[in-house]
Amino acid sequence: MGLLKLNLISKKINFKKSNKLNKKAMGIQQVFVFMVTAITFAFIMIFGYSAIGDFLEKGEAVEFYQFKSEIENSIKRIYSEYGSVRQEDYQLPREYSQICFVDLDSEYNEELCNYDAIACDVWETASYSGDGYDSADENVFLKPSAPVAMKVYKVSIDEGFICMNINSGSFSLRLEGLGSRTKLSEAVYE
Repeated sequence: MGLLKLNLISKKINFKKSNKLNKKAMGIQQVFVFMVTAITFAFIMIFGYSAIGDFLEKGEAVEFYQFKSEIENSIKRIYSEYGSVRQEDYQLPREYSQICFVDLDSEYNEELCNYDAIACDVWETASYSGDGYDSADENVFLKPSAPVAMKVYKVSIDEGFICMNINSGSFSLRLEGLGSRTKLSEAVYE
């Protein structure tokens, strides 16, 4: 009986030791799982943030090129429809705060320099070359500058240019077909 009791006590001690070791192993295992989870989460956050940033940037580029195509097409479409008038609303990325259109065939007007120095320089160069519209690569100017040059079909503007503020990524324009060009002015809603 004494030997059996001693054997049972020995088994209890060994069970307690192995139980403590199992608990320590479980603790180490939990720390390892936590570390792997934290590292995985960090990678997902870093790459996810980068992917979302790229996605938004590409979305703005698409929005800009849609705007560019839309404005070029609407101005070219109406010029031959003599007497037709349309008011168009345009959307572009919110980063732009101003748009200027320049009639490169009209007499150079220094007042444009107060609104857009680049547009002023292009117009002055086109005016002094004597070729006007045909001598320039652009006649539409954005603030901040557009990623590509924008040139719409020949326009007619009372002062030779028109600059408008862009509010929340949108502006409105009045288009009138003159037969050989499109007259531009600010849209007036009544």
